[in-house]
Amino acid sequence: MNLFAIPPHLPFLDAIASEWLAEARDEPELVARGLVLLPTRRAARALADAFLRVTNGRPLLLPRITAIGGLDEVPLALAGVLQLPPAVEPAQRLAVLARLILALDGKFGAPRSADRAWRLAAELADLMDEAEREGVDLATRLPDAADAEYAAHWQRSLEFLDIVTHTWPEWLAEQGLMNPAARQVALLQMQADNWERKSPEEPVWVAGATAGIPAVARLMQVVMRLPQGRVVLPGLDIDLLEGIAPDPSHPQAGLRRLLADLGARIGDVRTWPQSTTSIPEKRAAALWRAML
Repeated sequence: MNLFAIPPHLPFLDAIASEWLAEARDEPELVARGLVLLPTRRAARALADAFLRVTNGRPLLLPRITAIGGLDEVPLALAGVLQLPPAVEPAQRLAVLARLILALDGKFGAPRSADRAWRLAAELADLMDEAEREGVDLATRLPDAADAEYAAHWQRSLEFLDIVTHTWPEWLAEQGLMNPAARQVALLQMQADNWERKSPEEPVWVAGATAGIPAVARLMQVVMRLPQGRVVLPGLDIDLLEGIAPDPSHPQAGLRRLLADLGARIGDVRTWPQSTTSIPEKRAAALWRAML
């Protein structure tokens, strides 16, 4: 299981870049061969800068570095990706949702003014994106979302939310479009299936992701079992996790949940090879005890 953690006191991206260069034996053609997936586009840009820092500005061909949410921007030859409908444009989605809200003419508490309808459209869009990232079917789950004592009031809300459970999905199907989050999740699932069927011939690393989305967790599960795959967890303190109770309010609790989602235990996490530090050992021990 290729599951690693970089100690919290080390510069995360510099450690990633240093180990990638070490694995490639600093040979230009090997350095450029492979893919590094990071949680955000900002992190992807920062990793490119980290490569320059660890090589003292020496020019080199970098591996493909991309955000997990930007898989469609990288030529990964995903099977069936061309059959996926394109994502609806954000402004178009808000405009259509606002029009659907105004068409209710105040029924079910819907606003009648364009500015309030636009703000509510943004809230509905966020609701759909969050549900799709979590794999929640709103049409199935919303009817049971309120306690029985609030059933009458909730029924009125459900009639309004018919916009996102029925009207909007029907509009998307007619236009041949998808919600952006739904397309992102579909790409992640397709990539995981693709790599599960056939391991890539080049290194694939997932670094810094915390798998708040189930589809990301599955992709990480596949990558950490690839022969040349690595999943590198951010800020995981193995000693700290072993010394605390499973308190959901603890700063490391999210990483504990991530390990469970990956089907891994604390003992499965390996220390990153490039883990040297200039911090004196006694000072590091004192800081660890303070954080405990």
